[in-house]
Amino acid sequence: MTESAVFLADNGLDGGATAPLPPADRATGTGNDAQTEERIDREQLLAINSDLIRALHRRISGRRFRANKHDGTRLAVARALVQAITAHNQVLRDLEVEELERRIAALEESKP
Repeated sequence: MTESAVFLADNGLDGGATAPLPPADRATGTGNDAQTEERIDREQLLAINSDLIRALHRRISGRRFRANKHDGTRLAVARALVQAITAHNQVLRDLEVEELERRIAALEESKP
């Protein structure tokens, strides 16, 4: 499993290691206000979403589920992450549609 899943799954609790994400997997830099020039593509979005699903599934699929005081916060962050993934995916889709429209227009103009 990727480091982001470890980060989402246990955040250092229960003996889990919390390692920072490598630069290629970060949406932002070390601080909340730092930004990177690198775009997150659909493949990376799918990987992040897959990590979240695995972490949530692992949390609820044990022999015995025990709620803890951090579950509400963790679920709120997971919801925010899913909303961000959805919005980002929509922007990527819109950009791809615009690019396809430009390419179609260029092809139509080049026809004799």
